[in-house]
Amino acid sequence: MKISQRALAIAATLVSGAAQADEYNLPGLITPPPGTSAEWIVDVSAMGGIAPSFPGSKNYSFFGLPGIAIRRVGEPERFSSPDDSLSLAILKNSWFAVGPAGRWVSDRNVRNYPELFGLSDVNASIEVGGFFELTPVPWARVRGEVRKAVSGYDGWAAYLGGDIWQKWGRLTLSIGPRLDFGNDQYASAFFTVQPWQAALNQWSGGRLTAYRATGGLVDAGVTAAARYELSDTWRVSAYGTYQALTGSVANSPVATRAGSTNQFAAGIELRYSFLTKDLYWVPKF
Repeated sequence: MKISQRALAIAATLVSGAAQADEYNLPGLITPPPGTSAEWIVDVSAMGGIAPSFPGSKNYSFFGLPGIAIRRVGEPERFSSPDDSLSLAILKNSWFAVGPAGRWVSDRNVRNYPELFGLSDVNASIEVGGFFELTPVPWARVRGEVRKAVSGYDGWAAYLGGDIWQKWGRLTLSIGPRLDFGNDQYASAFFTVQPWQAALNQWSGGRLTAYRATGGLVDAGVTAAARYELSDTWRVSAYGTYQALTGSVANSPVATRAGSTNQFAAGIELRYSFLTKDLYWVPKF
C-alpha cells in the first residue's frame, strides 16, 4: 500500500490545542482505580485513508499510519486535528503549547506517473521543526508549524490554521481553515519544469511546458472532522479535507496539465487509551 505525501502530511496523532478540563478527558481513566499508581494516560491509534499521491497530483493513494499521544492523569486532553503534524507539547498550559513537530513526505517516483515523464524523482523526505498553539477560548485554537526538510528535497515548509469545535455528549464536531506555505526550494522540487524536461515530456507525448515555480502560499483550504467516544477507552474519528493550490504552484503545468489544483483527502482513525506509570517527565510552566 503506497503512502502518499499529502496523506502523511495530514496524518497525525499528537498533543495539541487546549480544551476545558471536563470536555475531553476520558471519564473512566482520569482517576485511577483505588490501589493503583498510574501516572500517565497513553493514547495509541491507527489511521487509514486516501489522499493525493504527491502535491498537485490528480491520482490518489491509500495510506496507513500509527500514532501515539501521552498526557498525565488528571490533565485535560488537548484538542487535535487529523492534519496536525506529529508533535509533542513540551511547554504548555491551558492556553498555550509549544514543542517539536515532524512530518514524513513520501517520494514522487516518476515511473509511476507517465504524464510526468522527463521530470526528476523527489525522494522521500523527513521534515523536522516546531509548532505553537494558542487557545484563547475553550472551543477554538490557532496552530502554526515551521519545518525543514532534512532528507529528500531541500527546503522549508510552514503551516497556519485554526479550529472551532463543539461537543454533544460523546460526539465532537470540528472545522477550521488551513494555509500551507513553502519556500522556493519546496516549490521547485514539486512544481518546476526545466526546459529540457519539458522537451523530453513533449517528445513522449506529454503536455508539460517549461515553468519556474516560486515559494509562498502553496494552498488554502478547510478540514472538518467528527469523533465519537465508543467508551472510556475507545474512540473513532473521521475527517475530510479540501485544499486548493494557489500562488505560483497553482499555475505550474505539473498541476494544471498533468495533475489538479484541487486536492482532497479523507480518513478514519481508531484510538485506544490506557493507564500506565513512569514514562517520562514533561516540563510545565
